[in-house]
Amino acid sequence: MSDFDLFADDTGDAEAATLTQQTLVDTQQNLGKMLDLMPIGLLIHTEQGVVFANRQACSFLQTDATQLRGQHLLDFASPEDLGAISQALQMTFSDPQATFDIECAIMRPDNTSRLMKVITSSLPWPGTPVIQVLMQDITDQKRAEVSLRQMTITDELTGSYNRRHATYEAGLYLDAAAAGGMPLSVVMVDIDHFKHVNDTYGHDAGDLVLKALARLAHEFLATNTKLNSPLFARFGGEEFLFLLPGASEQAGFALANSFRQRVERLNVALPQTKLKITISAGTAGWREGDTLDTMLKRADTALYAAKAGGRNRVCRSD
Repeated sequence: MSDFDLFADDTGDAEAATLTQQTLVDTQQNLGKMLDLMPIGLLIHTEQGVVFANRQACSFLQTDATQLRGQHLLDFASPEDLGAISQALQMTFSDPQATFDIECAIMRPDNTSRLMKVITSSLPWPGTPVIQVLMQDITDQKRAEVSLRQMTITDELTGSYNRRHATYEAGLYLDAAAAGGMPLSVVMVDIDHFKHVNDTYGHDAGDLVLKALARLAHEFLATNTKLNSPLFARFGGEEFLFLLPGASEQAGFALANSFRQRVERLNVALPQTKLKITISAGTAGWREGDTLDTMLKRADTALYAAKAGGRNRVCRSD
């Protein structure tokens, strides 16, 4: 397909296409080197397809400029983002004042995907409608942002949420409970005789126990509850928290007891042996006027009652 074909659908468009083609030629002659040195990708695009791609755009799309000419940006769109890219292009072509800024996944010939920031805007060229498409690869930036966020909300050792994030999430669910009466319960969990594990087998073994318990809790929540967004967090030391939006205290107690039974069957692999552990837990359900502190205090009181009653058991705050 020639550049002229991209501008003209029939002979009636020939004059407009010639004007646009000449503008493109002038742009390439006057600005070509500068456009190739741009640190972001640039496509000049008609409704039919690409008529110019700078070096960075070719690198992003793993296609040389000759092959790109005549292809369409939609040829590289991921299925999930095809609609959003198509809409941005259509609206940019139809409104000369429109500018669209979207983040989308771009598929490349080697079947890899890169996350791109794509900005579309109209070019005030004579002749047929032409837009510019600016492309910035933000894949690594987004990965870094996700990694940083994970660091701020998770416990480094166990991969569970940390106390700060659990407290933040709990505040949201407490507001929902107060506004609409949505059930909410918390479960405080403590590993029985954890100091003995550290004293007998060492702190590395203690770390293995903490990680094994957290891993089991995540699997348990994924396979044994239909609650909306339950959360498991390390609250400190060997103490953990289940935050259970949508669960009454009775439901929270049942879940905690089921988890306790699962822990009883757990064998933690240490370098020299396999270790069995148990947990004690206390539950509390949301009551009118509750804050997170009042719920946690009731759950903590129930937890200590479970420990005083012989451990390896769950007690309710009432």
